[in-house]
Amino acid sequence: MNRTDLKRKLLDERNLCDFCGAELGFSVDMHEWLIKRSAVPKSKKTKIFDERNCSLLHTSCHAKFGQTTRMKEKLAPIFIDRYGEQALLQFINGLNLRSDAEYKYIITSMV
Repeated sequence: MNRTDLKRKLLDERNLCDFCGAELGFSVDMHEWLIKRSAVPKSKKTKIFDERNCSLLHTSCHAKFGQTTRMKEKLAPIFIDRYGEQALLQFINGLNLRSDAEYKYIITSMV
């Protein structure tokens, strides 16, 4: 699924900012919270556009906290609750990254 289609799908399913929990308005960003586009080779970019890796955020939450440890710490338990630890690990494993220990640690250390 491409990024635009995934964002539309998520907007149909979710109505709250994954970071602050307030209702989403018109200014909404989709954020790759666990595995960033810069962390994968070009051939795997589309694979990270997965609902297990993408959060919906107010533009202001995204701008202020998007690339921070605080964001990952806040979103990890939400996504573990939403999809389950095994589904998140399956997503990570499916990317066949050279180094995925950091991402697996984020998921397994929150349980």
